[in-house]
Amino acid sequence: MTSPQLPPQRNVANAHRVRLGDLADRSGAPAAPDQDLLARLAAVPGLVRPGVSHWDMTTRLPLHPLSVENAYGDPRLLHDLAVPGATFARRLDVDVVVGAETGGIPLAVAVALTGDLRFAFVRKPGYVGHEDHEPRVRGAAVAGRRVLLVDDAVSTGTALEAFARELQHEGAVLVGAFALVDMRDVSTSVTATAAELPLESVATYLGVLDAATEQGVLDPTIHRLAVDALLNHWRDDDPRWSDLTQRPAA
Repeated sequence: MTSPQLPPQRNVANAHRVRLGDLADRSGAPAAPDQDLLARLAAVPGLVRPGVSHWDMTTRLPLHPLSVENAYGDPRLLHDLAVPGATFARRLDVDVVVGAETGGIPLAVAVALTGDLRFAFVRKPGYVGHEDHEPRVRGAAVAGRRVLLVDDAVSTGTALEAFARELQHEGAVLVGAFALVDMRDVSTSVTATAAELPLESVATYLGVLDAATEQGVLDPTIHRLAVDALLNHWRDDDPRWSDLTQRPAA
């Protein structure tokens, strides 16, 4: 499937920037972010980490990738993060909550427990240590059932599309996806599945950075530079990279 051509987001320098409001949502208008929950998420120690980094040793990033798994360490927070997922599942009349291996599994378990729903997990295609003959989905049966896929984050939707294929191979009816962080707001393009499948999240990536700055986790100058780098794709020789070091929060 080819990625749809989507209109710009926030900055005209990014001609193909995804605008989340233009992505299809067949479930109706999503709930507004819970600002208190977002603040608690952004303040989790080690989740937002300043510092220039690389993703898969290729893409240069103005911040370290979000360590969203750190949010799973607090059982009360994990439960509260699962509540919007359970609400979304009820709205979609879901039969089974399916966790995406591996980062989506703890959140999916919490969503299933909160919503009193069956749980399963779907294997990551090509994951080292799996054999081809092993089941793609384990846990509750998904064939002919309406399922909600849960992952820690969604960005371009490549992983989402791969998990969707695995579920469809098992006869599941994938009706939506729920993520802790929706990173499509900093993606230059998304897959057709990520554009068309009803998807809700606790927060967007830029929303997490905004909240982290408000909580004193990110220095406002670092925040401003990081967002500019993300949205405008700084060249590797841009001198502003040297400014992206953590400063004491004002």
